[in-house]
Amino acid sequence: MSFRGGDVKTHPASERACEAAGFPQSATAAGRPSIWETLTSEKNFKWTLLIPLVLLLLIFMLYPLFYCIYYSFHEWGMQGEALFIGLKNYRQMLHDGSFLLALGRTLEVLIVCIVAELVIGLGLALLWNREFKGQNVVRGFALLPLLVAPLVLSLLWNFMLEYDFGAVNQILSGAGLGKIYWWSPRFALFTICIITIWQWLPFSIFVLLAGLRSLPRDVFEAARVDGASGWYAFRRLTLPMLSPLIMIIIVLRTMWLIRLFDPLYGTTRGGVGTELLDWIVYRTAFVYFDIGYGSSMAIFSLFLTIALCAGMFRLLMKSLGVIR
Repeated sequence: MSFRGGDVKTHPASERACEAAGFPQSATAAGRPSIWETLTSEKNFKWTLLIPLVLLLLIFMLYPLFYCIYYSFHEWGMQGEALFIGLKNYRQMLHDGSFLLALGRTLEVLIVCIVAELVIGLGLALLWNREFKGQNVVRGFALLPLLVAPLVLSLLWNFMLEYDFGAVNQILSGAGLGKIYWWSPRFALFTICIITIWQWLPFSIFVLLAGLRSLPRDVFEAARVDGASGWYAFRRLTLPMLSPLIMIIIVLRTMWLIRLFDPLYGTTRGGVGTELLDWIVYRTAFVYFDIGYGSSMAIFSLFLTIALCAGMFRLLMKSLGVIR
């Protein structure tokens, strides 16, 4: 064995003796890099850095998911042993009026919020795509709703919409329009939609604004030279080129809206006709302590999200020409 330049080299006679005795050669002696050298190589090091994140994902997401699936086939109230009941919880959901009503409300909120955010967001993105004085200040203020925790915003809105002393009703009274009881059964779900749209509208605005800034100018110049009107250019050029970004917004907002919870917790606590899908899962599992039935609702919510997003992703791929 010799030492040169800090490296340890095995003598050939020692290697032959190890082979004759049946001992395996080391990775270095066999000409193969060690595990550490493989992980820290220039080619693999960027993937090595992801290992802690993947481990955390497995521990804090996949492990609870598997347990949730397991309990969805059982009847368990956090006491005693879980009793296997097969698909009974899932069959019960099909006949549960409160669950079906919450599902319908969730889809209603989903459609209203996404349509409003896209229409208003696209309009403001087109408006802000032009240079104007104070544009950086306006855009900075527009980002503020995204920087505040959803629960905090919900509590602030609940205070501002209070019937007697809320700022919104004070403004309406001053304008001679009269006060509105925003948390009545008639307006409560609409109010939840307003709070949600107000918070997440900047997301749609800035995604679409970035898309508008990236569109090729020469295409619009050619259309203008050919005599195309502004509406024609918007309908035939702007919208088709923005369609991938629009689909991405729809997919992400669908994922987030199906799990809408914070505005309900900060305002109505699921009352006055605002019980949505995620709230009924919370109530069943953590208020009534029916873990099995609550788990089955959560799994249904998960697969509903996957199904909706998969369908929208397929539409996105079609719009990009990846699939037919």
